[in-house]
Amino acid sequence: MLKRALVLCIAALLCVTPASAKARRGHRPRETKIFAAKPNSVLLENEVAEGMGAYRYFTQAQVDAAVQEGTLVRLYTSYVLVVSPKLPMERRYALPATVAFVNTLATEFFLQFHQPLMVDSAIRPATTQSGLHMRNAAPAYGPRASSHERGCTVDLSKKQSKREHAWMINRLLYYRSLGHILVIEESKCWHVLVISKGFVNAVAVLPLPEDFPMDTILE
Repeated sequence: MLKRALVLCIAALLCVTPASAKARRGHRPRETKIFAAKPNSVLLENEVAEGMGAYRYFTQAQVDAAVQEGTLVRLYTSYVLVVSPKLPMERRYALPATVAFVNTLATEFFLQFHQPLMVDSAIRPATTQSGLHMRNAAPAYGPRASSHERGCTVDLSKKQSKREHAWMINRLLYYRSLGHILVIEESKCWHVLVISKGFVNAVAVLPLPEDFPMDTILE
């Protein structure tokens, strides 16, 4: 009887050990995302973009022409906003309402945490989108193509503290409740589509000189 009980205890320990080992290796339950992507999320983005006249840019030449016409405006690194150094200069543009929203949110973020917000991505023509090799990247063409091709969407970095992360969730929920944005939380960024109404006039944020010492505002 004692031998049988010992065998059962050993078997139970063997069943528990793998899970315990995973816990020791740092495996945690999957995080519940407030803005998790749904099967129709990208389709909805495109429908909203079409409704506000944000049409798709297929080539970099079309983006360049829109910049010259003033249809797309530049995102500038400033005291409250940092444009990722990895983002090519020719893709640091978005629709005026999108730039206005980013500047507004970045200003709020800076006033709260004294740290700038970072933009990882903005306009991305279809020819660039089709060359991406990221897992889960949206297609370049069709009704579920990336809204980055329309200039109304930016990716905001999630390299943030827990407090900053919680604040971002609250502010994005607020602006979504007003009907100003659509949001998808990705692994490394907040993917935000800005609906033009409500953010027509950009917040005045002076650009920094090209040789400005960035470490003075990133501390």
